Order: sequence, then C-alpha cells, then structure tokens
Amino acid sequence: MNTKMIISIFIVLGLYMSLCYYIGLKGKIIFLGGYVKFEHKIYGLIYWTTYWIVALAFISSNILRGILTTDNWIISIFTLIGTTYLGVFIYSIIIFFVVDFIKFVLKRINLKPPIKEKLKKVYCNGISVFIVVFILVCFGIWNAQNQVVTNYEVNINKDAGEVNSLNVVMISDVHMGITIKENGINKMVNSINELNPDIVLFCGDIFDENTSTKLKEYSREAFKNIKSKYGVYDVTGNHEYGAGDLSETISYFKDANIQFLQDESIKIANSFYIVGRNDSSNKMVTGQDIKQLSEVLKDTDKALPIIVLNHRPEDLEAAKAENVDLQLSGHTHKGQIFPFNFVTSYLYEKDYGHLIKDDFNLIVSSGYGTWGPPIRIGSKSEIVNIRVNFNK
Repeated sequence: MNTKMIISIFIVLGLYMSLCYYIGLKGKIIFLGGYVKFEHKIYGLIYWTTYWIVALAFISSNILRGILTTDNWIISIFTLIGTTYLGVFIYSIIIFFVVDFIKFVLKRINLKPPIKEKLKKVYCNGISVFIVVFILVCFGIWNAQNQVVTNYEVNINKDAGEVNSLNVVMISDVHMGITIKENGINKMVNSINELNPDIVLFCGDIFDENTSTKLKEYSREAFKNIKSKYGVYDVTGNHEYGAGDLSETISYFKDANIQFLQDESIKIANSFYIVGRNDSSNKMVTGQDIKQLSEVLKDTDKALPIIVLNHRPEDLEAAKAENVDLQLSGHTHKGQIFPFNFVTSYLYEKDYGHLIKDDFNLIVSSGYGTWGPPIRIGSKSEIVNIRVNFNK
C-alpha cells in the first residue's frame, strides 16, 4: 500500500467519522434532551459508546475479517449492524443537511411567530427526521427482499441452426452472506426453475467477502437443482476476487455443474456461443491483464449468434466491433440506493436496462441481492428473463 493510498484512506475515514459525529449530535438531542447535570453524564457516556460501536461496526467487521474466519458469528453480527447503519447514515446525512440549510434560510426570513411555532413542532428537535429515515430504511429492506422478474425480448439477426429462440434467465450480483442466506438461495433456485429456462447465465458477484464457507457449500448443492436445457454458466465479478482464493471459489461452481468461463467461449448445440469475460479486477489481484475480446473470439464463427457475459457494462464498442449480438452485465445495482443512481448513470453509458446499437444489444441488470446497506430505494432486486429470437 503506497503513501498516497494511506493518506486517502485517512481522509475518507476522517470525513466519515466527522459526519457520524454530526448525526450523533442530532441523536443526542433526541435521546438525552437537555441533560447537562453532572449526575446525568453517565447517560452521555453510555450513549456515545453505544453509538460509536454501531457507527464503526462496518469498519470493525472488515478488520475482524482479516483476523477471524468469515464463518465467525461475531463478524456476521458486526456486518449486519454496520451495513444497516450505513443506510441510516446516508439518509440521515442527506435529510439533516437539507433541513439544516432550510433552517439557516428561515432564520434570515422574517416569518410570523405562529408559522415558526408550527415549523418547530413539525421538526420536533429532529425526531421527525429520524422517523422519516426509519421508514425509508424499513421500506428499503423490504424492497430488497422482494425480488421481481424483469422481462426483455431481443431479436438477433443471425441463423442459429435448429434453435429458433432461447428462453434465457440471467442472474447477477447475488452477494450471498448478509441478506441472501440458505432460504434466499432456495428461493432463487425455485424462481429460476419456475421460468423454465433454456439456459441460465450468471454474470458475477454471486459470492463476495461476506459469503461464508458454509454458505458456499450450501449453494453448491442447491445450484445442482437448477434445471435448464443448455446448462448454467458463470463469470467472475469484482467481488469474487475478494471472496477467498479464486480457484477455490470457482471450484464450488464447477462442483455444482456450472461452467465457469474465464476469457473463453463455448459453442452450444452447434448453434450459438456463450462467451465469458474475466472481470477487470483480475489485474489488481493477479497482476495479469484480461484478454482482449478480439483474442477471446479469435476461433469463433461470427456468423453464429454470440452472447457475451461481462460483469461490468463496459467494452461496448469492442463488442459491437466484434459482431457480438448480446452482452449481459450487472455490477451497477442501478445505484441500489437513491441518489447513487445518478452516479452509475454518469459512469456508464447504460447502467440499467436494454441498450440497442444497430445489431448489438446490451442488457444490464440491477442485480438480485445487495452490497453494503441491505436496502434498495430507487432500484429493484430482480431476475432477468430474456426471450431471444433468432432470425433465419
């Protein structure tokens, strides 16, 4: 770790703790009121100790992960508390900043006393803000746990031999460990099978740093129950590189009869290709560059339909130039939490949905699970079901 990175970490940590203190002061007013007498100082000590344990729980869980095993229950508790607090943190900062700005403006406006009193009652020393944050976080948790099926139809102007169409089920960004556990895995497998897929395509980040060995082993057996005509395929996401030894991680998928594609292509039923790209995190972890798409496709028959699995919605021009017909991606979560959807829409040409460029199609999923805060506001947890039609 270089000096610049260390300085950046300290700056981010300092900013985070300063903002946490800002929220903590707001909470202190609500929970402790105007207690200033000496005999009430113990309440302040209890409050701040509890608050900082919660506020730093996410950071603590990452430190503990480097000391203890991922399966340790202490890490699980700290991670759940910490990630939930992150959701509270985000919306508390946004709403309190807005409210404090409005209060600043109103102080300089000559409002009539009755109006001032009504506004004070609405604000109620900040209680109303915490109520709004509580409602938002509860809704976000519920929304994240209620996955939907999103349907698309794609027409590919190529002959796929005897295959006229494909019923594709696409899954990305499951992030097993915090909210998606054994029951969640079973629910996902059942939902996939209910769609009666011809082929199932995973687009990375099925595991992450919070996925315990026990959960990986459970998913290995559960994934064997996925039913599809042409099989199940997967690629690396950025979080697979942080989910333990990569070769061991891949072995769980292979043992579950899932073909894991790493910068390689495979011809299916002599009719179409599935191409799997390695995530660009490969260079940071292994020091090796991922292959160029042209190299991956050098032995493919481009007269046949080509479907590329690329965890990130990137390299679109390269895919278009290489006569790729459909690229499936995830990674963005569509921001997961408003207003971060504005960030992902800025970073990517298409951060969610269906993009068509001449004969090239891109479909980006918002993902099945969550990372960080176990909430979704302004996005949805989804399974993607695509009807692909081949034109003869």
